[in-house]
Formats: sequence, C-alpha cells, structure tokens
Amino acid sequence: MSDFISVQHDQHIYTISIDRPNAKNALNIDMYTSLANILIEANNNDSVRAILLTHTTEVFCSGNDMHDFLHMSQGTLNNSDSRQQVERFMVALLNCRKPIVAAVNGAAIGIGTTLLQYCDFVFCSPHTRFQTPFTPLGLCPEFASSIQLEKIIGTRKAKAMLMMGEPMMASEAESLGFVNQVVDSPFHKAQTYVKQLASLPPNAMRNTKALLNASSIEPLLACIELENQLLFDLLAQPEAKEAISAFLEKRAPDFSQF
Repeated sequence: MSDFISVQHDQHIYTISIDRPNAKNALNIDMYTSLANILIEANNNDSVRAILLTHTTEVFCSGNDMHDFLHMSQGTLNNSDSRQQVERFMVALLNCRKPIVAAVNGAAIGIGTTLLQYCDFVFCSPHTRFQTPFTPLGLCPEFASSIQLEKIIGTRKAKAMLMMGEPMMASEAESLGFVNQVVDSPFHKAQTYVKQLASLPPNAMRNTKALLNASSIEPLLACIELENQLLFDLLAQPEAKEAISAFLEKRAPDFSQF
C-alpha cells in the first residue's frame, strides 16, 4: 500500500484518507494502485457496508502528480503500465457496490473533481474549489467526465470547466447538484451520513445502488477507455510537454509555435 493512502475499517465502514501534504495530495501511480486495491477489497468484503473518502490536509486532491505526467511525456515512465493502474482505479470506483460518501475541503483539481462524479454523496466546505484544467495542460477529459460531468451540472458549465478550465466554487457546485451540501465541517457531516448508510439493510442498499447505475455503467466504461487512450497519446505531444514543463517551472506556457 502507498504511504500516502490510509484505510480504517470500523463498524462496517471503510474510511479511506488521502495523505500526501507535501504534494497537496496529488495522486501518483502508487496511490492509484493502492486506491484500486482498497476499493476492490472493500467491494468484496461483506463486512464493509459503506465507504468514507476523505483527506488529512487542507487540500482534498490537487490532481495527478505533474512529475509523473512529465516523465510520461518524456518517455521515462511507462505509459502503458501507468494507464493500466489509473484505469484499474477508475473501474474499481465505478463498479463499487457499496455506497461512497466524500468529505471535501479546499481544492479538488482534475482527478480530484472527476472521481467525485462516482461518489454517491458529496459534502464540501465553503472554501472548496473544483477545477478540471485538462485543455490548458494540453490534455483531454478523463474518468468519463466528457459525458458524466454534463449529466450532473449541465452542458454550459461542463464545457466551461472542461474546455476552459473554469473553476466551480462550492456554492455553485451545490446549486448545480455536483455536491449534496456545503457545510462548515464536511468530514463530520459525511461521517454522520456514512454511519446512517451502514446501519441500513446491506443487500437492499447494494441492489438499489446497482439499479440506479445499471443503465450508465457500460457507456461510462467505454468512455473511460477512449478518453484515456486520447489522454495518454496527448501526453506525448509537444503541447502537453510545454504545458507541463511550464507548470512545474512556474511560468506561462507558450503555445504560439503549435
């Protein structure tokens, strides 16, 4: 298991915490592997009835590890293996039969936003900012956000986020239905919710979630595969190399040559 992902199993609840403060909880490949393993284990463990996803720092998740992206763009990190671990996590989250509640504070960037599309309940603080800056980084949407985000928040806002990298603040996320509620203490609210979910009949809960998701699973899985193929192809292109290098060097990117 990654040192940056922790899990606690208590009273039928799995609490998964992202804990990588020095990188603002950016996800690297080892963290994707750990998250996939934990979700698969929770999904197959009958004693787990609900999952709480949270974090231990002031930032929920700042997105993918940009150093990993740089190494992939330079060919020094195996793209095929990396893609396999990322997709394994995505499929595990999408196929999870147990209800998932997320507690979010601070920034939720890139994958930090798109993974929340598949949490059943999301509570965030008034300071939370959601953002998907894929195009500005020379990339494309991931985690089927090209269809799922529009479904949740509508076409106009989804295009603004996915094409322009426009942020969505907490109050807007609540009004558009991306989060259930904006609260001062999202962890405590989520903890209350997850305990209630774990106390309900587990078979009825799993079947209800399965019925709610049944019609969308296959299209989402196909979209994940297509998006990831495009994203990992784009990673090797000059635009992404320039954007990622500029981000790490803290300078403005120059796309005039492309």
